[in-house]
Amino acid sequence: MRKTDDPEAFSRDVAQALFSWDTTTMVGRDDHIEQLVKVGDPTGESTAGLLSDLEGYLPTDDAWLDLAQYETKQWLTINSIATPSKWAEAEAQAGSALLPGTTAFTIHGVRHRSGTWEGAPVASEHDVAFTMFIVCGPSYPECHLLRLSVLDDPLD
Repeated sequence: MRKTDDPEAFSRDVAQALFSWDTTTMVGRDDHIEQLVKVGDPTGESTAGLLSDLEGYLPTDDAWLDLAQYETKQWLTINSIATPSKWAEAEAQAGSALLPGTTAFTIHGVRHRSGTWEGAPVASEHDVAFTMFIVCGPSYPECHLLRLSVLDDPLD
Protein backbone atom coordinates (compact mmCIF):
# COMPACT_ATOMS: atom_id res chain seq x y z
CA MET A 1 0.00 0.00 0.00
CA ARG A 2 1.20 3.46 -0.79
CA LYS A 3 1.90 5.96 1.96
CA THR A 4 -0.32 9.03 1.89
CA ASP A 5 -1.40 11.90 4.08
CA ASP A 6 -4.87 11.98 2.44
CA PRO A 7 -7.35 10.33 4.85
CA GLU A 8 -9.94 9.40 2.22
CA ALA A 9 -7.38 8.01 -0.24
CA PHE A 10 -5.78 6.04 2.59
CA SER A 11 -9.17 4.63 3.63
CA ARG A 12 -9.90 3.59 0.06
CA ASP A 13 -6.52 1.83 -0.20
CA VAL A 14 -7.02 0.03 3.12
CA ALA A 15 -10.50 -1.12 2.11
CA GLN A 16 -9.17 -2.52 -1.16
CA ALA A 17 -6.27 -4.25 0.60
CA LEU A 18 -8.62 -5.69 3.19
CA PHE A 19 -11.03 -7.23 0.69
CA SER A 20 -8.82 -8.03 -2.31
CA TRP A 21 -7.25 -11.46 -2.16
CA ASP A 22 -6.70 -14.46 -4.39
CA THR A 23 -6.15 -17.96 -3.04
CA THR A 24 -4.45 -19.02 -6.30
CA THR A 25 -1.38 -16.85 -5.62
CA MET A 26 1.50 -17.32 -3.23
CA VAL A 27 0.19 -14.37 -1.19
CA GLY A 28 -1.58 -15.90 1.77
CA ARG A 29 -3.81 -14.79 4.60
CA ASP A 30 -0.87 -13.91 6.86
CA ASP A 31 0.61 -11.74 4.10
CA HIS A 32 -2.62 -9.72 3.98
CA ILE A 33 -2.60 -9.28 7.74
CA GLU A 34 1.05 -8.21 7.69
CA GLN A 35 0.36 -5.65 4.95
CA LEU A 36 -2.42 -4.06 7.02
CA VAL A 37 -0.49 -4.12 10.30
CA LYS A 38 2.43 -2.37 8.56
CA VAL A 39 0.20 0.69 8.06
CA GLY A 40 -1.19 0.35 11.58
CA ASP A 41 -0.67 2.41 14.70
CA PRO A 42 3.05 3.32 14.85
CA THR A 43 2.97 3.25 18.65
CA GLY A 44 1.70 -0.33 18.64
CA GLU A 45 -1.01 0.56 21.15
CA SER A 46 -3.84 -0.42 18.78
CA THR A 47 -2.07 -3.37 17.14
CA ALA A 48 -3.61 -6.14 19.27
CA GLY A 49 -7.07 -4.72 18.67
CA LEU A 50 -6.45 -4.38 14.94
CA LEU A 51 -5.28 -7.99 14.72
CA SER A 52 -8.46 -9.06 16.47
CA ASP A 53 -10.53 -6.90 14.10
CA LEU A 54 -8.92 -8.49 11.05
CA GLU A 55 -10.06 -11.94 12.20
CA GLY A 56 -13.62 -10.89 11.32
CA TYR A 57 -12.66 -9.87 7.78
CA LEU A 58 -10.34 -12.59 6.49
CA PRO A 59 -10.98 -16.32 6.24
CA THR A 60 -9.34 -18.48 8.88
CA ASP A 61 -6.25 -20.45 7.86
CA ASP A 62 -8.35 -23.60 7.40
CA ALA A 63 -11.00 -21.75 5.40
CA TRP A 64 -8.27 -20.19 3.24
CA LEU A 65 -7.01 -23.68 2.34
CA ASP A 66 -10.56 -24.82 1.57
CA LEU A 67 -11.18 -21.74 -0.60
CA ALA A 68 -7.92 -22.38 -2.46
CA GLN A 69 -9.35 -25.71 -3.69
CA TYR A 70 -12.04 -23.67 -5.45
CA GLU A 71 -9.60 -21.05 -6.81
CA THR A 72 -11.44 -18.37 -4.86
CA LYS A 73 -10.74 -14.69 -5.48
CA GLN A 74 -12.31 -11.74 -3.72
CA TRP A 75 -12.46 -8.00 -4.37
CA LEU A 76 -14.44 -4.95 -3.32
CA THR A 77 -16.42 -2.37 -5.24
CA ILE A 78 -16.70 0.75 -3.08
CA ASN A 79 -20.03 2.55 -3.35
CA SER A 80 -19.40 5.26 -0.76
CA ILE A 81 -16.88 6.53 1.77
CA ALA A 82 -18.10 9.06 4.31
CA THR A 83 -17.40 10.33 7.79
CA PRO A 84 -20.08 8.79 10.05
CA SER A 85 -22.67 11.25 11.32
CA LYS A 86 -21.98 10.01 14.87
CA TRP A 87 -18.23 10.72 14.59
CA ALA A 88 -18.46 14.21 16.09
CA GLU A 89 -20.25 12.72 19.12
CA ALA A 90 -17.59 10.00 19.46
CA GLU A 91 -14.82 12.62 19.24
CA ALA A 92 -16.47 14.72 21.93
CA GLN A 93 -16.80 11.71 24.25
CA ALA A 94 -13.15 10.73 23.70
CA GLY A 95 -11.87 14.22 24.44
CA SER A 96 -8.09 14.42 24.56
CA ALA A 97 -7.74 10.62 24.29
CA LEU A 98 -7.68 10.92 20.48
CA LEU A 99 -4.62 12.21 18.70
CA PRO A 100 -5.14 15.22 16.43
CA GLY A 101 -5.96 13.93 12.94
CA THR A 102 -7.87 10.89 14.18
CA THR A 103 -10.97 10.28 12.10
CA ALA A 104 -13.35 7.59 10.94
CA PHE A 105 -14.73 6.61 7.56
CA THR A 106 -17.69 4.33 6.96
CA ILE A 107 -17.46 2.39 3.74
CA HIS A 108 -20.37 0.82 1.91
CA GLY A 109 -19.61 -1.51 -0.96
CA VAL A 110 -20.07 -4.87 -2.60
CA ARG A 111 -17.82 -7.83 -1.84
CA HIS A 112 -17.36 -9.98 -4.95
CA ARG A 113 -16.13 -13.57 -4.94
CA SER A 114 -15.42 -15.86 -7.83
CA GLY A 115 -14.02 -19.33 -8.19
CA THR A 116 -14.83 -22.76 -9.54
CA TRP A 117 -17.26 -25.41 -8.36
CA GLU A 118 -17.11 -28.84 -9.95
CA GLY A 119 -15.12 -27.35 -12.82
CA ALA A 120 -17.58 -24.56 -13.58
CA PRO A 121 -17.11 -20.86 -12.79
CA VAL A 122 -19.19 -19.48 -9.91
CA ALA A 123 -19.54 -16.00 -8.45
CA SER A 124 -21.34 -14.19 -5.66
CA GLU A 125 -21.87 -10.63 -4.49
CA HIS A 126 -22.74 -9.36 -1.01
CA ASP A 127 -23.26 -5.86 0.32
CA VAL A 128 -20.79 -4.92 3.07
CA ALA A 129 -20.43 -1.96 5.39
CA PHE A 130 -17.76 -1.16 7.95
CA THR A 131 -16.00 1.73 9.64
CA MET A 132 -12.27 2.22 9.86
CA PHE A 133 -10.62 4.45 12.42
CA ILE A 134 -7.43 6.12 11.27
CA VAL A 135 -4.98 8.81 12.34
CA CYS A 136 -3.23 11.19 9.95
CA GLY A 137 -1.70 14.66 10.21
CA PRO A 138 -0.92 16.64 12.16
CA SER A 139 0.02 13.73 14.44
CA TYR A 140 1.87 11.81 11.70
CA PRO A 141 3.18 12.72 8.24
CA GLU A 142 1.16 9.85 6.73
CA CYS A 143 -2.05 8.05 7.70
CA HIS A 144 -2.20 4.93 9.88
CA LEU A 145 -4.94 2.36 10.47
CA LEU A 146 -6.03 2.08 14.09
CA ARG A 147 -9.09 -0.18 14.23
CA LEU A 148 -12.00 -1.60 12.22
CA SER A 149 -15.62 -1.95 13.24
CA VAL A 150 -17.28 -5.32 13.22
CA LEU A 151 -18.05 -6.17 9.59
CA ASP A 152 -21.58 -5.05 8.67
CA ASP A 153 -21.94 -3.10 11.93
CA PRO A 154 -20.53 0.31 10.98
CA LEU A 155 -20.67 3.54 12.91
CA ASP A 156 -23.47 5.51 11.27
